[in-house]
Order: sequence, then structure tokens, then C-alpha cells
Amino acid sequence: MAIKPPSDIVLDVARAADPARFQMASAKLSEGAKPADPAGFDQAMQVASAEPLIAGGFDSYSARNTIKNAVQSAETDRSKLALQQFEAFVLQTFVESMLPKNAENTYGKGNTGAIWKSMLAEQIAGQVAKGGGIGIADQILSRKSETSSA
Repeated sequence: MAIKPPSDIVLDVARAADPARFQMASAKLSEGAKPADPAGFDQAMQVASAEPLIAGGFDSYSARNTIKNAVQSAETDRSKLALQQFEAFVLQTFVESMLPKNAENTYGKGNTGAIWKSMLAEQIAGQVAKGGGIGIADQILSRKSETSSA
């Protein structure tokens, strides 16, 4: 029994292509693979610094700091959102335990009522956490900043 492995798609296309167009494409790809001129970057930065994009010219140091601060603030926002969601999850347990147990007229009977009650508790807890919560997220965030600064 002979095994016929699948062919190489790229080579099949190259063989089927017009030889002149293949050589032209190959030459263009080879040109792009040449190492960049190290002086080219320095020259490009000097040209960019000379152009008055901002009053007083382009300041690469302040641009770098702006990008760095934006990334750090995005990480902080994600961290705060995660802690807010954690606080909402903890509050959901508290709220669900505070809701009336025998309120079948309000929630419904059986599993449907239990699911509706759980969803109600989830929404209430989410809104409480969004409004500032009870301080769980703030305490975790302050301890996190204490340990990172130490």
C-alpha cells in the first residue's frame, strides 16, 4: 500500500504560475528581506523631530511616556473592573440570602423561580458594586498597591 502525502500548496502554485511573474514576485520579496539601514531610522527620527506636528516639534520622549501611561491606565482600569466584578460576585451571595425564601408569587415555583431569584440577586449586586459597593474592591486594590510599592 503506497502512501501519497499531500503536496506543498505553495510549490504547486509557484509551478503553475507564469515563470516571468514568479521571478518578478520572488525578486520583490528578496528586496524586502534586505536588512534595514541603521542610519535610516536615525534619519527618519530627525526628520520627524523637525516637523512641527505639535507646537515646538515632535518630542519622542513625551510621546513614549504618553503611550506608556495609556497602557498603565488601561491595565489599572481592567484591574478595577475585575475587582468590581469580584465584589459583585460576593455581594450576590449576600443579596440572594436576604431575599425572601417563600415568595413563590413573586419569583415563581421550582427551578424557574430559583433561577429568576438568582438572576435578580446578580443584577442587584452588580448595581451595588458599580455604585461603590461595600469596600471589598477598594481594600484589595489598596493592599495590592502596598505590596507592589514595597
